[in-house]
Amino acid sequence: MSVSQAAAAALPPHDIEDHPLAANANDMQADRLSGTERFCRRIADLTGAPAALMLAIVVQIVWLAVGTITHWDPFPFVFLLTCSNVIQLILIFVIAVAQRQQTEHDELRAEADHATISRLLYHQELQEQILLRLAQRAGVDLADLRPALDSIAAS
Repeated sequence: MSVSQAAAAALPPHDIEDHPLAANANDMQADRLSGTERFCRRIADLTGAPAALMLAIVVQIVWLAVGTITHWDPFPFVFLLTCSNVIQLILIFVIAVAQRQQTEHDELRAEADHATISRLLYHQELQEQILLRLAQRAGVDLADLRPALDSIAAS
């Protein structure tokens, strides 16, 4: 049995002209998200932006200055701390939901990448078979490539 025949026997039968497109993991993930999950993802994206950090710093500095001058919320700024703690508690859960979605997206992307790479490797093996058959029909001497071909077929 030649190397090309051994390689052909190792592969399952497949239509050589069938080339499915790679799955888009982003579209697949977007289709799976519920409205609440999309909302949490947007909030997590917005709160993770540098502009959100700057806004939080500016609001707290202004609050401290106004609270100190007007004695509306004097030191130790209990109302500011209460509001800040409530916002933080809410954001903990929002960020947890967004992180879970990101993990699911990463897993989906890994599965899509694996499927795409598997198709590419299968396609490459088919191309190698075609090239070997063409070389045999053309009478090309493959003796110098025989050890490499045998090691590829064995693995």
